[in-house]
Amino acid sequence: MTADFRNGWLFEAGIGENRAAQITDGELVAVRIERERVSARLGAVVDAQFTEQWVAGTSGIVTLESGEQCLLQPLPKGLTEGAAVRVEIVREALDEKGGQSKRAKVRPVDQGSALVQGPSLLDIIQASGEPIHQLHAHEPDRLADYGWHEAMEQAETGRIDFDGGSLLISLTPAMTVIDVDGPLKPFELAKRAAKEIALALTRFDIGGSIGVDFPTLQAKAERTEVCAIFDQHMTSNCERTAINGFGFMQVVSRKTGPSVLETVQADKVLSTTIALLRQAERTQGTGEIQLVVHPAVAAKLNHRQPWLDMLTKRTGRSVSVAAKGDIAIHDGQIASA
Repeated sequence: MTADFRNGWLFEAGIGENRAAQITDGELVAVRIERERVSARLGAVVDAQFTEQWVAGTSGIVTLESGEQCLLQPLPKGLTEGAAVRVEIVREALDEKGGQSKRAKVRPVDQGSALVQGPSLLDIIQASGEPIHQLHAHEPDRLADYGWHEAMEQAETGRIDFDGGSLLISLTPAMTVIDVDGPLKPFELAKRAAKEIALALTRFDIGGSIGVDFPTLQAKAERTEVCAIFDQHMTSNCERTAINGFGFMQVVSRKTGPSVLETVQADKVLSTTIALLRQAERTQGTGEIQLVVHPAVAAKLNHRQPWLDMLTKRTGRSVSVAAKGDIAIHDGQIASA
């Protein structure tokens, strides 16, 4: 990694997933991923058909031309079922573990509003005005140099270790819950955790309702100091409560789409498959690329032939997939013939 890239974004257009890492003063501060999707992007303005009322006079369900159903709120007066309505996506659809999902949220806009697709990940980071360095597989793995793989492991497991303790981030339908644990005395542990929590919320784009379970702190002055440390390191817009006598603090920010944790954990087999393709694209050699993988990963690959075709195009090598029943999902093997 060249030492002169200290601030800006690293961007990689991968197979099945685009990736971006924000670097500030030589340190990774944010990771973002964008996967292929059929659902509408945040900020898109699209035509829809009013399908049914959800809460009478307040909200309803609309169906986009793609077939995606969204929650419309507020409900325009006089809108009847079957009528056309133009809407803007204000929160993307959320895929949850277990295959469940929440509809995207939309708001009505004027029928004369221009139709737009909504910004891509590259559009969003370009709008930041910061320098962008686009990465390619034949170059050194600069994302790895800055700790991308460690960040993805944190996103997949929800566990973040720090000096003297750890955070366990759990996703629930109602909120994201963060538990603080460690051997230090409660006040010292809470102070260190407050910084790590603030950094993690920004790093993984965690929004919505967030509950934090700190160690119990009896002294109000200690709770106030812990909150001040959180505020010092929290760079995203949010509101928070004070830490109560039981050590609980709630943080609320605008949620416009899935966090990195939600994206990675919604389908862990898919996440493993995409990571394997990234590794395969960087594999040296000239012969056939052989992917020996768990049957679930093989099924993902075989249902996404365009990804395998792209791997062949990018590497100039043929690709084969073999399912192996005694291999763990994360232990796929890449071999060259």
